Amino acid sequence: MRKGFILFITLILLFIILKTLLPLYSLKWDKDIEVLVVYGKKGYQVDAFKSALEEEGVPHRLVDVKTLLSEDPQRLAKYKPAIIIPDGTLQYVNPSAIRWFEDYLTHGGNLFISQDAGIKNYAGAYLRSAIFSPLLGINYILYEKLRAGSYSKGYVKVLDRDLEITPGKLDKEQRLVTGYMYKELTYPYVKTEDRSFGGKTLAVVVDKKDGSQYKALVWSKYRQGYIFYSSLPLGHFKAYSDDLFLRSNLRYFLFKLAEVPHLVNTPKGKGGFVINWHIDANLDWTSIPMMMEKGYLRKGLEYSLHITAGPFRDKPGDNLGFDACGKGERYVKMLMSYGVIGSHGGWAHNWFAYGILSGKLDQKDIYEYIEKNNRCLESITGYKIREYSAPNGVHPQPETTKALEKLGFVAYYYTGDSGSSPNRTFINGKMVSSKVIAFPISPYEESASLYEMYQKGISEEEVYRFLKSLADFSAETKQIRLFYSHPYDIPLYPSAVLKAIDYWQQKEREGLLEIHSMSYFADFLLRFLKTEYSFRKKGDELVVRLKNPEGLKDIAIAVPRYYGKVLSFPKEAVFISQDEHFYYFYLQKDEELDLSFKFH
Repeated sequence: MRKGFILFITLILLFIILKTLLPLYSLKWDKDIEVLVVYGKKGYQVDAFKSALEEEGVPHRLVDVKTLLSEDPQRLAKYKPAIIIPDGTLQYVNPSAIRWFEDYLTHGGNLFISQDAGIKNYAGAYLRSAIFSPLLGINYILYEKLRAGSYSKGYVKVLDRDLEITPGKLDKEQRLVTGYMYKELTYPYVKTEDRSFGGKTLAVVVDKKDGSQYKALVWSKYRQGYIFYSSLPLGHFKAYSDDLFLRSNLRYFLFKLAEVPHLVNTPKGKGGFVINWHIDANLDWTSIPMMMEKGYLRKGLEYSLHITAGPFRDKPGDNLGFDACGKGERYVKMLMSYGVIGSHGGWAHNWFAYGILSGKLDQKDIYEYIEKNNRCLESITGYKIREYSAPNGVHPQPETTKALEKLGFVAYYYTGDSGSSPNRTFINGKMVSSKVIAFPISPYEESASLYEMYQKGISEEEVYRFLKSLADFSAETKQIRLFYSHPYDIPLYPSAVLKAIDYWQQKEREGLLEIHSMSYFADFLLRFLKTEYSFRKKGDELVVRLKNPEGLKDIAIAVPRYYGKVLSFPKEAVFISQDEHFYYFYLQKDEELDLSFKFH
């Protein structure tokens, strides 16, 4: 009995020792190229950063700050080219650690700080100056001077066009960040003060109370590395359904400054575009033939076509619904050859939306009416309905998405995270679903649909420029964006929409853009996320190892140009393009691969 107890205690102690030492030694001997997400307290912000890095194909690992500081910074900079400190996770940093970070930056490492790293002492009191202020040239804790006023709210004004803010998200006059239905958005931030700052300012915050401007997004060169700072809590934003700021800042830091090798999260590494038409009611019985006749629907372009299937719209018996399994069936069949049919809410457009808002429909009802909508459409299409859009944007989280997950959906249109890429959205600090991808709308300031733009008095030429710019942005940044409206909106801007579709189709023919349905891109992203991969530099070669249980076909790789000119690359990889920072290749084969890119 006693021997057994001693053995039990020994095993527990051994487990504790291994748990403590394993991360240390695995980091010490690991030569894979990775970004390190460093924390002291592992909060929801770490999860938000981790999710975005996974979706962007960035090799990374989570590391406790104590483990980090036990490493040799010079050696670490060679294999771990970037360190990210999320907001709210490392407010205390031992003052002696500043020398470690100096050495890391001196030897080519790069540092990303979201809002509040190193602003408190060991006892939890605010410091006079943040630990990293001497490296950055900006102090970002002014509590001693301003007290509660050191934290405030304001409007974000973007100064640098390289920040990859989606067209339509900035107002034309001041370049302030806007939101769907909200004009200029108000963001929490921490006030900053220059201390010999000599870097670049990407955005400032205009204080809501007094109009004063403070640096919001900046970077500075420190010896051989870069230090990037955000006065905005980026992880918090992402965790509460505002994905764009975190994603755009990470992409800027990792791809334009640190130039980290990564996978590209779009098929064949091209930009992606979703054209999503919402078909609400029998008003579209006339719209659909018109779209076919005048070229708004075209073979070869795969649209997402979402239908509210029931026979009523506002209340039972009003006969205003699309009636997909009755008089509207012929129109569903017309649409089928132009893309993928999805469900637009549950059975009756306005009745379903207002029922949710009023509390008359609960989570069980949401599930049942979406399922009813699906059954009708599936009886016509012959395939499972896997795409969804909420009528009037009414999509309570996480209840609706949980219903979609149970029903086997893979994608849905979403008014949260507006202007951003398809992603596994968060709400209240938690990922909503790892199986259903949110496709955020791309609004034009306050408006998303053509009807809303018309209500704001936006001209036809302006609408065309916006629609054109969405495709250009997607192609140039190799990201996916969604445009949505209703068929009955088209007569408000007939020329703009037709010219835009011409332009989108031309971009696709040029091989710069992939136009597909939500479910096409969602299937790809869900498969992409299952990829196991690593990058390792060996002399004049970059070795890339990839494995995916569902196949690697069309997954793309971004290889840094600063490694040198590519002299040779494996036959399994197809060269796509190059830009200022990377060469891009996509994979033709599905099997597990070890690839070698040789440089001069």
